[in-house]
Amino acid sequence: MYKRVLVGYDGSEGGEKALTRAVELAKVFGSELCLLTVIPPSSLAFGEIVAPDAINLSLIIESSRKRLADISAKLVQEGLKVRYDVLTGDPGDVVVSYAEANSCDLIVLGKRRLSRLERLVLGSVTHKVAGKATRADVLVVP
Repeated sequence: MYKRVLVGYDGSEGGEKALTRAVELAKVFGSELCLLTVIPPSSLAFGEIVAPDAINLSLIIESSRKRLADISAKLVQEGLKVRYDVLTGDPGDVVVSYAEANSCDLIVLGKRRLSRLERLVLGSVTHKVAGKATRADVLVVP
């Protein structure tokens, strides 16, 4: 049913739950699993408002790639076909465009509990993806 499953992974509890569900589905359907981490603009990184100089973006990207490479290696040992990528930009927009560009037919995201201020400033990635994804189903894992 699903040939390519995309999971948005950010290392959070919600991201871990989304990854677990995406792996289960990829095994059931024999799907390729796409792991994607999106690094938001530095001024809004990680749900906090920070000065752009406070973050070394290349170190964050390198660390994220290593984390995804480690996860991918374990999943390949379990017999899954896996690809991964770390991109920068608005997470909701990047997830949708990645899914379309890579013919993903299912997007799996974890639900995060954002404060009122975070929702106002950052918006909900899950809400944005669910509203913009037209070529893939979206599964939100609580």
